[in-house]
Amino acid sequence: MKAAHLKRLCALSLLLFGTTAQVDASELFPALPHRTVGIQVKVQSFSASDAAQIKAAGFSFVRLGAWSDSLGDKTYQKQLGDAFAAAGSAGLPVLMTVRAIKPLSTDPATAGAAFASAVNSLEQTYGSQLVAIEVWNEPDLDTYWPTGNFSTTFAPFMSAMCKALQDNPTTTPVIGFGFARPPSAGSASTVALNSILGGYPKCLSAISYHPYGMTATQIGNAQTFIQQNFHLPGVISEWGISALASNGGPDGQATKVAAFIADVKRLQIPLTSIYEWKNNDTGSDDREKNFGLQTASGQPKPAEAAATKQLDSE
Repeated sequence: MKAAHLKRLCALSLLLFGTTAQVDASELFPALPHRTVGIQVKVQSFSASDAAQIKAAGFSFVRLGAWSDSLGDKTYQKQLGDAFAAAGSAGLPVLMTVRAIKPLSTDPATAGAAFASAVNSLEQTYGSQLVAIEVWNEPDLDTYWPTGNFSTTFAPFMSAMCKALQDNPTTTPVIGFGFARPPSAGSASTVALNSILGGYPKCLSAISYHPYGMTATQIGNAQTFIQQNFHLPGVISEWGISALASNGGPDGQATKVAAFIADVKRLQIPLTSIYEWKNNDTGSDDREKNFGLQTASGQPKPAEAAATKQLDSE
């Protein structure tokens, strides 16, 4: 059994025995250096130059998405491989978020088992570069769970995936499920997690969520809820703030980014990913276009310097 897997089991054992202390990030995610904050990049535009700048800014990893139902396409294979090569050129490990983008063509259990095969295949190809494999992104939103009704299809799909991964385990930590909102009492995500983890308690190393618009107190409460109810740590795989005038423009964005990084450090979140490195000119509206710490052309915004200052103090 690999050392990374042993460390992960030790971390989980501490939680299962009821400790309320935060688990050290290096135990959960051995590929992470001391710093635990990374940033999201777009696979199709991420370059070695971006990676060098991200490393210089103090981020410790990049988050990127991989579409399981596109893996047979040679153009997509090259695009994904080039993105990993760019990260590797700067020594940046990768948080890889895997999901499908097409509706299910079979029943949820069969589809979940097939999805696990895609996860295993991706790990075989990129495992040496991975911080963790995140399974799915915001499945509690209809936009990102196109396979059918979340309340009836998500748990069977993920239970089948967990069973397949149990039979053919990864050595990379697996986290899930990138919820748009953290699980809470009585929420659909909590019901689903109880079903999935009730059958496969070792399927995940951590529960990931996206606390957009939440205060530090609310994030702290979410962390406590996750640990007490699922005996796993919570991690933040996506958070950002757009540089809209209503948020104070670029300077307001910088202030909020700095405050958020300070908060997650104080809360000892084991892993956090900021959304995102560059503005997205193809976004659906001004909000979606302006989350970047840089402009789309690569010019630094005040938020980049603000993040760097916070990360330098970590």
